[in-house]
Amino acid sequence: MPEPERIDRRRTALIAYDVCRRALTPSDPARRAAMRPVLDAWVQMIAAARAVGVPVIYTTPVSRADGADVVLLPTDLSAETGVPPLTNGVEGTAEAGFPDEIAPGPSDYVFLKRRPSAFYGTGVAELLHMLRRDTVIIGGGATNRGVETSVREAFNFDIASIVVRECCWSGDAAAQAYSLDKAMKMYARIRRLEQVVAMLRE
Repeated sequence: MPEPERIDRRRTALIAYDVCRRALTPSDPARRAAMRPVLDAWVQMIAAARAVGVPVIYTTPVSRADGADVVLLPTDLSAETGVPPLTNGVEGTAEAGFPDEIAPGPSDYVFLKRRPSAFYGTGVAELLHMLRRDTVIIGGGATNRGVETSVREAFNFDIASIVVRECCWSGDAAAQAYSLDKAMKMYARIRRLEQVVAMLRE
């Protein structure tokens, strides 16, 4: 039987995964324009969560300036592309912060994140436990890397996930489509922004 299309707001939290300036308001004008719809979606999603008292949890991907906390494990993709498997921002810099449009408020939670999962080494799982929240709404980027990793880990924690399509992004369109349309369907509900907002309001 399909999962009913509803959310218990008392048991739900929103994870704004890696919605930092580096991702959503990059310096390159073309990239910034391309990311504007995602930023606008986040403005709506965060406002909807706050309006009904759903906690908002932010993560931002950081590493130390000296790179001492970066472990560059060998992977096929990094060998093919020349791009390291982890490309975090530098802790404490402006790009690791959040765009003004979605800046965390006094009631929100902010976690520094050094690995792809929203849960590994962050304290997010412990916070959800303390708040008695066993459902997360999540989006962010890259969809096929960090968001999918977090959704899979949430499943291992018996935490239900709802992924918001418009709040996700990736530099690899094919990988993003596969993640949203195939891979994450095993572990989460994938929904449009308007659907999630409607579920929160019911």
